[in-house]
Amino acid sequence: MFSTEEFILQYQKLANPDKTISHQANQYILKLQQSKEALRIAKQLLDQPNIQQEYQFIACQMIYRRLKEECNIQIQQYLLEIIGQTFTKCCHELGMFFFSCDRCWKQIIMGRELIQLMKSRMAIGIEILTQIAIQGKEWYKKSEQLRLQQEFISQENTLSEIFISLLQVQDLSIFNQTVKCIECWTQNQLEKYQTQYIKHDKLFALLNEGVIYSQYNRQQNVNQIDSQVLQNLNFILEFIISIYNPLSSKGYVSFTTKFLCDFYVLVLNSKYEKDVFNLMGNIISNPSRNIAFQTFEFWNQMREYNNLQGFGLNILQTMIDKCRMKTIKLTKEFIQGEREEEEENDYNLKYCNETEEHQISTSDFREHSKDIFYSIYKSAEINMESDQYLQVVLNNLIIPNSFAHNQILQSESALFSLYSIIEQADISVNNQLILQIIQVILSLPVHSNFDIIVKTSLQLFSEFTNQLQLHNDVLLQLTQYFFKYMLHPLLGPLAGVAFEQICNLSSMDNVELISESVKFLELHFYEFINQSQVSNYIEGIIKLCFRLFEEGKPDCLIQLFKFANHQFQQVCNPQVTEKQFHYNNSLVVAIFQWVNLNAKENDQIKQLLELLCQSIFEPLLIVLKGQYTFSFFDDTFKLIQIILKVSNFSNQQQVIHLLQISYQIFHSDPIQKHHWLQLITQVISRSIDHQFIVQWAMVNDHQIHLFCIESFNRWKDPDLMKVYVEYIKECIRCCPQVLFESPYLQKIIDVICDAFINLCSFEMHREILHFFKFLFQSLENSKEYFNPLVVRVVSTIFMSISDINPAIVFQVIQILLLILKKQVNSNELEELIFQTLQKSWGKDKPAQKVKLVSQAIISYILKSEQGEVNKDLKILLENLRPQSEEEINYVQLEIVIKRK
Repeated sequence: MFSTEEFILQYQKLANPDKTISHQANQYILKLQQSKEALRIAKQLLDQPNIQQEYQFIACQMIYRRLKEECNIQIQQYLLEIIGQTFTKCCHELGMFFFSCDRCWKQIIMGRELIQLMKSRMAIGIEILTQIAIQGKEWYKKSEQLRLQQEFISQENTLSEIFISLLQVQDLSIFNQTVKCIECWTQNQLEKYQTQYIKHDKLFALLNEGVIYSQYNRQQNVNQIDSQVLQNLNFILEFIISIYNPLSSKGYVSFTTKFLCDFYVLVLNSKYEKDVFNLMGNIISNPSRNIAFQTFEFWNQMREYNNLQGFGLNILQTMIDKCRMKTIKLTKEFIQGEREEEEENDYNLKYCNETEEHQISTSDFREHSKDIFYSIYKSAEINMESDQYLQVVLNNLIIPNSFAHNQILQSESALFSLYSIIEQADISVNNQLILQIIQVILSLPVHSNFDIIVKTSLQLFSEFTNQLQLHNDVLLQLTQYFFKYMLHPLLGPLAGVAFEQICNLSSMDNVELISESVKFLELHFYEFINQSQVSNYIEGIIKLCFRLFEEGKPDCLIQLFKFANHQFQQVCNPQVTEKQFHYNNSLVVAIFQWVNLNAKENDQIKQLLELLCQSIFEPLLIVLKGQYTFSFFDDTFKLIQIILKVSNFSNQQQVIHLLQISYQIFHSDPIQKHHWLQLITQVISRSIDHQFIVQWAMVNDHQIHLFCIESFNRWKDPDLMKVYVEYIKECIRCCPQVLFESPYLQKIIDVICDAFINLCSFEMHREILHFFKFLFQSLENSKEYFNPLVVRVVSTIFMSISDINPAIVFQVIQILLLILKKQVNSNELEELIFQTLQKSWGKDKPAQKVKLVSQAIISYILKSEQGEVNKDLKILLENLRPQSEEEINYVQLEIVIKRK
């Protein structure tokens, strides 16, 4: 028979120096532990109020040993009752045997026993869960790794459910205790297996939407926050800092960044500030660019607070490292800034979660990192440390040779960081560090491995031109640098843009340099990469030449005009290639356009321009009449436009030639070449001042109309119709007799009306309604064609009234007002509208209702003051649409009609 008194007596004998006595005591305790009396004795020991801690410990150990031999769940209720007396100690022991006993673990956790417990006694349940995590750390052994790994993975969903349920409880103390529990789990050595659920975004999303957030106004001052809420907010901040590890998930980083940005008032000038900056510095150093990217919102906000406090320089090198390109392979797509395809072995991806579908590319990362570089620089500037920024850039530009690939990538990334800030930062070119950086770039030999650096440096210099304004030596060196790469197949366009930008500088007036630029053009004209580069280069050159011209040095400008004339004469050569033709055309177009916009008022320049126009006209006619195997019409279209503008129609024969050829080109393909009819329209618009244009129109107008009508009936092309309507409008405005005396007037109006009905688009309706309005402003009611046109137009409008957009309904009202002002009989107009509406809107409605609508329309029109759009009439017309906003009030219409 065992008793508590005998147990205590025998336990004390264990320390007796007489081995016989201590051995007998040990045998007694072993027999007790193996007997069924063990649970009874353990309960009696634990029930004693002032029992020593060592007896409580051995009592819990006896319970554990018995449960290990025979899992008796009935003892659970007893243990939970005494937890209130020895809470933490018992939770410790309970956690120990729960953790180590496989069957008990499954009964307690997988059997949802702990979840049920937490519904009634949350504090107890959380403490048990905390002790399980602590014991897991102490009991962890390599020999049990596989079993524990499988065990924790199998319980992941249950543990997640427990934590999520607890975090939703509207009790700040429970929330606080839960966060502490989670922290214990994250610090466990079994983290790789035990905290998979901690890395789930849903847990951090729950924190984000939790009880603490709901009780905090982000605009509040820290001193206005309730003390308990503030305490828990600070606790979350401590929790965020404590659970950080180098393999933190994207969810953790995203939540951390959002929390810090939303509640930065908690950090500002507080004890956490240094820890927070160190934490974010560690996160941005993560090998994954995806992880680093999540911190960008934080760094940008720090700039808004002007509170990087010099810490930006600590992450500058990290940012430069992260912006490194993967390779030095230069491609057309790379030059154009298109998205990269990330490689599987990219160092930035190997730490990313394999389940994430989208990884941020270098180009995307760079685009957003520009703001971070600027934030760092502005912070350094505020702290008088801007030179330190430049020094970091310079330190990364040490390139031993053309085969130092990694260093080349590093140098390019450093230049990119400078390029990111150069447009907004106020950096003096006289700064010795800037001059050193420029010299390092300019001193690089021409080698394909350096191309990636050249690409970024050209972009950098394009943005840096204003700062170079007063440094002639550097300007000369840069211009020569541009020439080195002007003909590079990939870098050439960038060099052309950079050269054109630098030509904007008023200080660029060196005669020798400008003369060399013109000579470079003459020597390498056909070697330029594309037409765009030719145009950029020409635009830059002519600015420089004109600058010298204004200083009384016309030689360079005359040289440029002579070269342009000489080149265009070669287009007559049947052996000219497509590239040569387009380049020659671009050359003269660029000169004409720039001069027309910037210097046409100068008499000497104007004279040069007219001479060039006259000189190239004959070759142009030969080109337009000749046969080429390639398309040249789009290029010559621009040239003809500018020639007509520059010449101001002074040469009649020249204009007639261009009109005739323009129509021939349009006639060859009216769908693709409809803009040539637009060119004719532009010329017609000048006929008021030039009678010879009217004469040409009278001869060719009938042919143009017939061809346009036939072409539209065949293809129903909206672009063609739009240009044709513009042409007719200009004919009405500038030479109305040509149109109104045409025998095809009715056909012209018919085809426009057909387009209105068949091409149901907002753009087409708007353009044609505008034309109808313009038409009736110009028509005379005495002409025999007037009434037929009224009938045709009004019928067309009301046949399509259900399709007209409400935004342009007011144009219909304006047209009706114009018609009535021409003394049209209102009853006849009403009958016409009624007959048309019966065929369209009213085909399934009683005739009486259609009649009411027709009468109301005329009543509203008659009551409208001149120029005023009647709101009620506009609403009525809008309600004739199938899906109108409101039903028509026929009673109201009857009232309106009676007041007529």
